[in-house]
Amino acid sequence: MDLRKMINKAYCRTGLSGFFSAYGSFGVIDGRLNEVEKTVQTENGFEAVYNGFKIMGKYKKFENDVWQRYDFFENISDEKIIINQYTSRFLIEGGEYEVYTQYSSWQHESLGGWQDLVTGIEVYNAGLRTTDGGAPIIALRNKGNERIFVFHLIPNAQWIIKVTKLPIAGKADAVLIEMGINNRGLNLVCNPGERIEMPQIFAYEAKSIIDLDAWKMHIIYNKLYPRRELPVIYNTWLLDFDNINIDEIYRQIDCASELGIEVFAIDAGWFGLNGMWDKNIGNWVENKFGGFYGRLSEVSDYVRSKGLRFGLWLEGERALENAENVKKHPEQYIKGNNGSEFLDYSKAEARQYIFETICTLVDKYNIEYMKFDFNDELCYDVSGNGFYRYFQGYKEVISQVRARYPHIYITNCAGGGTRMDMGQNIVFDSVWISDNHSPIDALRIFKDTAKRLPPCNMEKWDARIYCHGFPEYGSEDHISMPISCDGSDWSRVICVNESFTHTYLTGGVMGFSSNIADFPEYEKINLKEIIRKYKNDRNFYKNAVMRILYDIADVLVLQYSDSECKNNIIQVFCKNLSITEVTFYPELIKDRIYICNDTEYNSNDLISNGMTVELKADSAFLYELKII
Repeated sequence: MDLRKMINKAYCRTGLSGFFSAYGSFGVIDGRLNEVEKTVQTENGFEAVYNGFKIMGKYKKFENDVWQRYDFFENISDEKIIINQYTSRFLIEGGEYEVYTQYSSWQHESLGGWQDLVTGIEVYNAGLRTTDGGAPIIALRNKGNERIFVFHLIPNAQWIIKVTKLPIAGKADAVLIEMGINNRGLNLVCNPGERIEMPQIFAYEAKSIIDLDAWKMHIIYNKLYPRRELPVIYNTWLLDFDNINIDEIYRQIDCASELGIEVFAIDAGWFGLNGMWDKNIGNWVENKFGGFYGRLSEVSDYVRSKGLRFGLWLEGERALENAENVKKHPEQYIKGNNGSEFLDYSKAEARQYIFETICTLVDKYNIEYMKFDFNDELCYDVSGNGFYRYFQGYKEVISQVRARYPHIYITNCAGGGTRMDMGQNIVFDSVWISDNHSPIDALRIFKDTAKRLPPCNMEKWDARIYCHGFPEYGSEDHISMPISCDGSDWSRVICVNESFTHTYLTGGVMGFSSNIADFPEYEKINLKEIIRKYKNDRNFYKNAVMRILYDIADVLVLQYSDSECKNNIIQVFCKNLSITEVTFYPELIKDRIYICNDTEYNSNDLISNGMTVELKADSAFLYELKII
């Protein structure tokens, strides 16, 4: 794939500008009125100067032929300019194509699928939660020659991706790809001298229809935005939700310390002026009449005395209409539905308020971890900015927090994983991938999200309890069995083999959220060793790329590798025993010797003939392949 050629040929083939499409107070720029003649292609992009404004596009080529593109719209006049649409464009040769997109919603994040391109396909987001409804990825596969083109958009506002099949008189069809800020209600003011940054785009050609060669994106993203650390985290939410029992919390702290967990985070339920926490969203002060009843500092001190870092949950973008700051400063909020108010991050005074609130909490409770949640949606920007200025302000606040407290680890959560995009993860440490804590469903979500995000960006959560009384085959004894949360709460449960959960936990950020203090002693010993090994391997995972080697309904095989595939960890998951063995083909360096479980393998043999392993229902296995 040569991004410059794809862009440049669009005008020649279709009569449309292959660089961009724009309209607003300046008129329409689409190539049809010869505006494209004013566009000059440079070595690293293009420049277009019009009456009163300038548009610049920059390209950068990385390893494995991954291209980065980012466009800017600059007002060089003395008057305001209104932007009603701006999309970056690409052109692909004609043929029969199918298109891959991802639908995303609460508990069903990153649900991908292919569909035939008959006329046009679009995927978009029109709200504050950037992956609520769709995810910013698209892939096109030419059915005639099997070429696959992959595009990733990094949102900085509400966004849209469109693919359109176009007729070319006397020639084959063409496929036009457009992506950028969603133009739904867009009335974005560009002030004199201001530069508007459009969403960045990454593009490359892939060979694998299973994982879209996501490892290429992982390599680049890990280098551009390296992770600082991968801590082991405990979160109180699925212990008993907001029903806080301080003695029970202390038991979990003791157990977390014993197992080697590093962060202990208090989820919702700690704040409010009175009454239930969910009636006090926006009152970010400790509840003296519920929750910890004024003992939160005591709990924080105890957490740190046990060698753990203390963390707190916060929903800093939302408030209810009865919140104190809403009543004092209604001008700082955008009114939503059902009594919700949204802090307007485009306003300096709103940003200052939430920044000072966060600083007060951090200083008072010695916070070293924060979970930023967002459990509502604002679907339309009444200001006409497409939430562009909102997200600018939001990232500014996070950057200010990081500048003052560089040691703080921040999790990005939005009603689960409805903000899982690369733009969010530039400023956050990792993402809560879903409120669906079933190890079966969460594994699917993790696997499909890894087509967009590196595995080190995602948190995996162990939500289990143990139930006693199950008869043991061949014995009169009764045993305890692990029961996992099968969704967002304990209304549904599922029995999953411990090896499945243990293997699932490795590869991203490891997390726990349940009554770990009541786990049987043998399982505590197991977890202590798993956590110890994870800490030993996490520098590898912090920079690892991931490939999907095998993916059917009952069997999934994942390969984690360094960028050169010298060191590899392969995970094999089996849900139901529909087959008794599986053969997969790892990506390795040719003509080298690898060792796995004390057995040496010639890489050429594994590349050609694959690696065959036996399967066991409801279980998972882990294999390490290291070059000698």
